[in-house]
Amino acid sequence: MEEARQYSSVMMRRAVGQKAGRRASRRDGGVKPRPIVAVLASLLALAGCRDEGLTLPSGLEAELQGTVIEPQSASGETWLILLVLAPDLAAQQVSAEARAADTDALCAEWGVPAALEADPTPDQITVQIMSEPVERGQPAPGVTQVFAGYRFENGTCIWEDF
Repeated sequence: MEEARQYSSVMMRRAVGQKAGRRASRRDGGVKPRPIVAVLASLLALAGCRDEGLTLPSGLEAELQGTVIEPQSASGETWLILLVLAPDLAAQQVSAEARAADTDALCAEWGVPAALEADPTPDQITVQIMSEPVERGQPAPGVTQVFAGYRFENGTCIWEDF
């Protein structure tokens, strides 16, 4: 089943309960990405977005803090991580559906353009919203965070449960 969502004239699909397969080039032992080159490429792709804020569908104000390209050694996939700061995240009480609309919008507005410019093209986009900056991979018990994963296919974000 798929449902379409429209955010700021960007169409995307959300696959409900459906896992997409990995790309054959990664399974077949494709070329391993060079992390520093991938990070630099994604930063250049987002240079125009860095100074912009975004009002999400829930009304939450968000600011792009950066991106990280993460090669996944176990699966051979490449993930693009969007690091998003939203200082009012902890104070805002919204439904799971409203928060999903926020992560959908972030993937469409910032994730898709970054993924289209990244080399290698990521298999997945992960949206990480934080109430205050957190170093990737480090515990932060006092910080409210939201994570959402999207398969990146055909220029769209397809939600995945992870």
